[in-house]
Amino acid sequence: MSDNNVQTFGFAQYRKRSNTSVERLLEACLVWRSSFLSEQEGILGHWLLGNLQGGLADLILAKDSASFEAMAAAHPQHSSSQALLEFIEPESIQLSTNQVLGRALSVPTNFACVEYGTFSPKSGAKIAHAALIEASNKVEDEYLSHHPDSKAHAVAAVSGDVYSELAFVSTVASARRICFGYLDSPSCAGLLQLFDPDTTKLDFWYVLA
Repeated sequence: MSDNNVQTFGFAQYRKRSNTSVERLLEACLVWRSSFLSEQEGILGHWLLGNLQGGLADLILAKDSASFEAMAAAHPQHSSSQALLEFIEPESIQLSTNQVLGRALSVPTNFACVEYGTFSPKSGAKIAHAALIEASNKVEDEYLSHHPDSKAHAVAAVSGDVYSELAFVSTVASARRICFGYLDSPSCAGLLQLFDPDTTKLDFWYVLA
């Protein structure tokens, strides 16, 4: 396995405190990344993201679950983490830990947008990992490969019957076009049929730091 391959990623959504400026939060994020995250073994990448509704999110890529869990355990005790958390509404934090399924996800480059979505199977059904991986591979080989703005893609297991899809794209506009094009592509039908559309929660995030 390449040292650049991601097996686990964390996605944490949250809001900043109303009395905090974006500029102060951005600076605190850079300090946290350089003084804490960069020192954590097995952490391969981090981006602070924003969406069009004013929400914020941290995306952290790790080589494996042990590396991610060790980072998460050390995080609350570090002074830069405590400083950063002062700018965040604690009750707004929603963290998901995702285990990549199927093909290895390499740390992507040349992207400015991340699409992250979660979904569950239809009531009473189960999603076999092999079927999800096969459907994801078909999307990558027959659909995403025709979109130069698509930089990387993965499906992952979150917890219980919740799964996720992660895509790295050059811009928000391209990400929206590619994502909504799923509905008309026969190559994506297998993936769409695996889950209940009413359980889908997805958004498009642009890179802030």
